[in-house]
Amino acid sequence: MTVDPAALAALSAAVAAETALAAWYLARVRMPRPPVGVYTGGDIAVLCAGVVLAPLLYTALPAAAVSAVFGLVACLAVQFTLAPLLAATPLRATPWSWAAALTATAATALAALTGHPAAARAGSDLMIATAVVGVANLWTQSGLRSGHTAALAAVLTGYDLAATTLTDTTTRFFEQVQDRPFAPLLALTGGPAPVAVGLGDLLLLVLYPLVAAKAHGRTAATVAALVGLLTTSAVSACFAAGWLTSGFPLLTALGPLIVAQHLYWRRRTGGERTTAQWRENRPLPLPSSVGHEPAAALAAPVPDGTPPGTWLALADGRVLGTGPTPGHARRDARRHGTDTPTTARLV
Repeated sequence: MTVDPAALAALSAAVAAETALAAWYLARVRMPRPPVGVYTGGDIAVLCAGVVLAPLLYTALPAAAVSAVFGLVACLAVQFTLAPLLAATPLRATPWSWAAALTATAATALAALTGHPAAARAGSDLMIATAVVGVANLWTQSGLRSGHTAALAAVLTGYDLAATTLTDTTTRFFEQVQDRPFAPLLALTGGPAPVAVGLGDLLLLVLYPLVAAKAHGRTAATVAALVGLLTTSAVSACFAAGWLTSGFPLLTALGPLIVAQHLYWRRRTGGERTTAQWRENRPLPLPSSVGHEPAAALAAPVPDGTPPGTWLALADGRVLGTGPTPGHARRDARRHGTDTPTTARLV
């Protein structure tokens, strides 16, 4: 089955535009933070469970019900994405954001009901693109860490591979939502072999550059965006050359690259900025250099009973955390409520 190369190139361009739009939003729009505290490993586990179970639940529902659920979710996401842009005062929702979201939802549904699939697809794409910008920014500005994003990518990579290649879960789900309004994908063409990227893949493509910008700075964000674009373009090129002819789980390629980037930047910088530090434009954490600790760190007293071979996380002449490795010591410091950049020292 042939795939239009122009549509594949347009899909890569759409991913690049979506990433750039999300970065613009991050730089200029401050979203209200939901009262949920900070993200923890448990939150990521719950999120992963929801992603895994959702397709199983949706395949048990009629196709019309699935469209209604996704339409409602997309409408809410579009509303909270537009609210800070259309509000008369910062952080205050206005009727304009609700009017825009409800109009887009109604127009898309009407196009589908009156037999205009291209218009319905365009409306769905616009709403999905807007929702992804909002959700990615909400998670980033609410304190999602680079490590959390890497863990999410790792779990979803395994699930994507299993659901696409080892079982028919993904195939059955997309057969159910194919060519229906509010389908969870950015689709440039319709039919049995659409040129499209799934909602989960698109969200990770957009999310990690934003989290990298907050945690590790502009260079990390630029690298993350380029890696995502090159990955998408490489998969598109494989389809154009005929090497791929059916749905490909994009996260099996993208997920490991996100994990690798996280590990690289964590090792290089020695930590990551919190949302508060990023908003205050604080400098990036400095990497620890074993054997070259500041004098205050060298002079810090070792807690009584600390066994040899223990690593200490030090800052301002104080021991903030301990562990068997530098990373464990820094995580111990964070568990005690500090995000101050630390220096690792071996006892």
